[in-house]
Amino acid sequence: MPIRFGILGSGFMAATYAQCLAGHVPDGVLVAVALGSRAPALAADHGVALEPTAEALLGRADVDAVIICTPHSTHLALTQAAAAAGKHVYCEKPMARDLAECDAMIAACKAAGVALTVNKVTRFRQVPRTVKRLLDEGAIGELRMLRITSSVEAYLPDESGWSRDPAEGGAWLDMGCHLFDAMRWFTGSEATSVVADVRDFGGHDLRRSGMAQVRLRDGVMVQVWISFELPSPIIGSQSHWLFVGSTGTIEADAYGSARLGRDGAWEQVDEMPWFDKDKDIHSPVRLAAFAAQVQDLARSIVEGRAPTVGGADGRAAVELVEASLRSSALGTAVALPLG
Repeated sequence: MPIRFGILGSGFMAATYAQCLAGHVPDGVLVAVALGSRAPALAADHGVALEPTAEALLGRADVDAVIICTPHSTHLALTQAAAAAGKHVYCEKPMARDLAECDAMIAACKAAGVALTVNKVTRFRQVPRTVKRLLDEGAIGELRMLRITSSVEAYLPDESGWSRDPAEGGAWLDMGCHLFDAMRWFTGSEATSVVADVRDFGGHDLRRSGMAQVRLRDGVMVQVWISFELPSPIIGSQSHWLFVGSTGTIEADAYGSARLGRDGAWEQVDEMPWFDKDKDIHSPVRLAAFAAQVQDLARSIVEGRAPTVGGADGRAAVELVEASLRSSALGTAVALPLG
């Protein structure tokens, strides 16, 4: 019997997960939707129940798990309510706005005995998985340096609503939690310190530009540059990676290709089929990673195991965002883990 999902929220990402459950998650099915002005249309599009409130959806006996696709400031309360109702939780990124909220979410799910996973779809995307395999196989020897770039013209295609509210954490939190998580996953190491400068050149307090230097426990040097304020034409992409090892180099784009540089030559080792990530939202290529993580949660429930990505991973990404913001405010390095 498939795991029965409810979706809380009805925006861009809610539509993404609804589409995933419509035909790309073998062990999952969508049964109900609640919250947001677009909820009636989303429920009608997929022929599922529309509930008037989150409480009503969480009270349904035919809902086993919920996918939370609401603004960041609501994640804690909705996770606590879902856990109290005995529902497993898939939370959109970022997990929460700060560590205190993350800890409360983890505690609520642990106390209720329900699973908690957080969107970390880079780990499930085709090209990053190829890169991870090459790194683990030692294809470039000992990893020494890593440069991470996320450079686009705007924070989101539709910069309105919650994305324009500084209380939701801004772009550094929204994109940083993806990149810092992938940094941990690719390297298999944890940060010991971070020095960062995070700003907003447009004066909107949305933290749309920042640079961070991270030192990892195993000695790898990491640079993270995020900017959603670049003039056109932009340089780079939303998720570009450069790995430098003792015997070679890997250059990769999470939405593009990966190439391996060794012995004076480059070899293309993988390429993701092209799609317009802002317009072709129902492309199977785009949906694949999201569907894979939802499927992982569904299988973990069936098999009685923890999901591949747990609450601790969501928390660790928020911790790195929080540490870099502290560093920027203090003008000095900040040690990890945070006190």
